[in-house]
This record gives sequence, C-alpha cells and structure tokens, in this order.
Amino acid sequence: MAVHASPLINLEHGLGLFSNPKGPLKQWPSNRLNLYHDPEPELQEFDHLRSNKLGKIIINQSLNLNLLNSNTKEEILLQFSDNHELSTNQRLRLDTFLRDWRTDEIKSIDTIVLENFFTICELCSNKKNILHVNIHSGYRSKKTNEYLRNNNHKVARNSMHILAKAIDFSIPEIGANRLASISRANTQGGVGSYQNFVHLDSGPKRSW
Repeated sequence: MAVHASPLINLEHGLGLFSNPKGPLKQWPSNRLNLYHDPEPELQEFDHLRSNKLGKIIINQSLNLNLLNSNTKEEILLQFSDNHELSTNQRLRLDTFLRDWRTDEIKSIDTIVLENFFTICELCSNKKNILHVNIHSGYRSKKTNEYLRNNNHKVARNSMHILAKAIDFSIPEIGANRLASISRANTQGGVGSYQNFVHLDSGPKRSW
C-alpha cells in the first residue's frame, strides 16, 4: 500500500501531495496532511479559454455563507440579501481567499464559475441558517501546478485552476455525489465528483 500511495504521500514526512509548504519548493511541515486530489481530465483546446469574464455577479436570494479554506484554515463570512450585487470589496476578498495559498499569488476568479458556485450554494441553503462550505482549491499558479505534476502524473497540465476558472469545494451536510448531481443539473461547465469534494469549472460542459 505504501508503494502505491507514494505519489500522493511523502512517506518520510507524512504529507499529502497538496499540503502547504508556504511555497512549492520549501519543506512541508510535519503536522500537515492533506490528501485532496483533483485529477481533472486534460483539455486539448486550452488557449482559447484563457480570457476570464469579469462582470457583475447577482446573488438571487438571501444567503449566509461561511467559507473555510481547508488548507490554511482561513474563514470568511458573506451575507447577501435578495438580488444582491457582489461589491468590489467582496470580490477582492474572494479573490484573496481563493488565491494560490502555496505561493500567495492572487488572480481574479472568473465570473461564470463564481456565479455557478453561488447558484449551487443557494440551492443547498435553507435560507435561514449559515451554510458552511469547505474550499479545497481555487486559483493555482502554473508554477504550483507544474510542481504538483512532477509529484503525480494525474495532475492535469491544462488545469482550469491555472486560469482561475475552477473551485474545488464540499458542503459538510451534503455528500459529494449529491452535490455533484446538483452541480451538473444547474451549471454548464465541468463537474468532477470525488470521494470528499466536487470540482466545478467554467470550461466546456463535461462530467467525470
């Protein structure tokens, strides 16, 4: 088992492939274990997807969101009323929260994937209580992505995370399979279902 797991786990330090070393090339701390793994399928026609749509984002219904970064343990609370337009400050907070946490690089998250993410959160919320959502990955720099690929061949070269067009997330009260079904029924991009989380992106419609 150890031999088969070696691409995902640093057996010397007990680390997952996606643990945070505070920079891709530094030694990873021994108390961090993160096995969230997102082997999304390769996209052959990738270059035409590079431009991000940046526009208004409207949250249709009242929504109280508590977002937790499962890697850094950062949290942000977002409270929206009906037909709320995401403010510039809220957008900046989200871009920072969804940054490449390994290098601290920030890139504006694509409007479409954010719209889809909020739509799913609206559908999963009971409107009265706070919806807790765990974020496992947002933007991922090309440097970080290449570092991860060098440690595991299943990491996509042309990952939508590089373009800031993908979010990996989970909702504790909802299983990954059900969350993926909700995502596929209400979005037009890519949706990948994993054991503990769902990958959502604003690329071509596809499912895995």
